[in-house]
Amino acid sequence: MTTPVALSRWLGAKRWLTIGYPHLLALPRRGGRAYDCFAGSCVVALWYLAQGFRVVIGDTNPRLIGCLRNLQERPEEVIAALAGFAADYAIDVDPRAFFYALRAHLNTCLPETVESAALFLFMLRAGFNGLWRENRIGACNTTWGDPHNVNKAGQRQHVRMKDLVCADELRAISALLRRADIRLGDFAATSADARRGDVSFFDAPYVDPAKAAFVGYSKGGFGLKDRQRLSAWLREMDRRGVRWTATDAATDHARATYGLWAVDNVQVRRSCSAKSEGRGKAPELVIRNWSEARKEAA
Repeated sequence: MTTPVALSRWLGAKRWLTIGYPHLLALPRRGGRAYDCFAGSCVVALWYLAQGFRVVIGDTNPRLIGCLRNLQERPEEVIAALAGFAADYAIDVDPRAFFYALRAHLNTCLPETVESAALFLFMLRAGFNGLWRENRIGACNTTWGDPHNVNKAGQRQHVRMKDLVCADELRAISALLRRADIRLGDFAATSADARRGDVSFFDAPYVDPAKAAFVGYSKGGFGLKDRQRLSAWLREMDRRGVRWTATDAATDHARATYGLWAVDNVQVRRSCSAKSEGRGKAPELVIRNWSEARKEAA
């Protein structure tokens, strides 16, 4: 079975890090755990799990956490529900209206249910560029954008059911998640029990005071005060002897915030712009409190 790379498409997913720069992720010492504190698509969490490490996965998004827990405990029920939504979507004469009807229904579902888990995955797969969005009251407002199934004239094309369901991949993710501790909470709550020998990864929403940036992954968003609180928490992690890696946009504010630590500048390809010309490479920062010589401890 192929090792899964991510839960689904997700704006800001760190595939580029696990594929192109894995040396910038510290490995736990024997008996230690890896903490993914802004889980998102779980790229980094799955990378650690695939190597046999124990992993703590945390996020403030209750629908994401509910989806992960359902995949962990009852994957076949999630797959069956998702396949049902995908089958109805494939034959509906108005896929856009069907998408928004499902979105409205999702906002009435309790996050811990199988139905919510399946609808959450459907929104990511049939929504615009895997962009999960929430408004200020925590309701999903992801927009429809199914480039695989509708042409520029809005005409229906061949529906690729396997792209909407990805059953084998979800089963593989479920198998890995059986070794994970999944927590609903912010970065500090997720890694509150991290200690020497553990490693943590912090992929917070990028904040740039000089321009607007999308931070609406969950109710409340993520602002400059949150970044300051994260910076203080990174110092606390360092004090405890926890090796960590964080990512951020390559801005003057970010460089000033994390100037105490080792900072690597990397070029990352953008994939979520509405226009193809906006999908070139852009600089990002990878911040660490450890050197590569300390990646693996005895």
